Amino acid sequence: MRKLILICSVLLLSIAPIVAQVEFGVRVGGAYSSLVQKIDQKYEAGSRFGFSVAGLADIPLKNRWSLRPEIALVNQGGAYYSAQSLDGMSLHNTCWYYSLQVPVNVAYNFMLTDVRLSIFAGPVFDWSFAGKMDSRKDHPDLHFGVSEEKDLKPCDMGISLGLSVEYSNFFLSFNSICGVIDRRAVKREGETSVYQNNVTLSFGYFFRTKDK
Repeated sequence: MRKLILICSVLLLSIAPIVAQVEFGVRVGGAYSSLVQKIDQKYEAGSRFGFSVAGLADIPLKNRWSLRPEIALVNQGGAYYSAQSLDGMSLHNTCWYYSLQVPVNVAYNFMLTDVRLSIFAGPVFDWSFAGKMDSRKDHPDLHFGVSEEKDLKPCDMGISLGLSVEYSNFFLSFNSICGVIDRRAVKREGETSVYQNNVTLSFGYFFRTKDK
């Protein structure tokens, strides 16, 4: 028991300086999202505008590197074709939905006079939970993962790549997320995969101390 207490104490003391340097921030922005599919050897993208609101942290690692995780509420969606027929995809589905996104970005930071520039990238987990689809007039609600209907999978994984410019704790960020999981809950014969992509422009604020 004493050894366990000693080990825990050493671990707490070793991570305490890092935890003390963690800084938090918030951001809000506009999101241009699209559902992308390949039809007749061409990529088709149905797009829409939404929003993204997030809380984030900046965790120092080593030298100019930091870990920058987020928890974001995103209004996203797009359009895609389904229902294969003799004339091709006959049904055009336009949808929008809310998702919780958890990007875990690694950032490289450097200073230009009073401006902090950050380039970041990392994996993103996406969980969708509510939305509507206009091609179903009688029952427009999306039921994520219901196999009997032309719904979408609730979960997605993506790759994030972005840039932020920070001055006096305020920052402007540009971020692109490319989904890597087919969002169709059911893929019928002749139908192609559908992937979710996002481009977000945000304005935010870091609660940094004045001496950093």
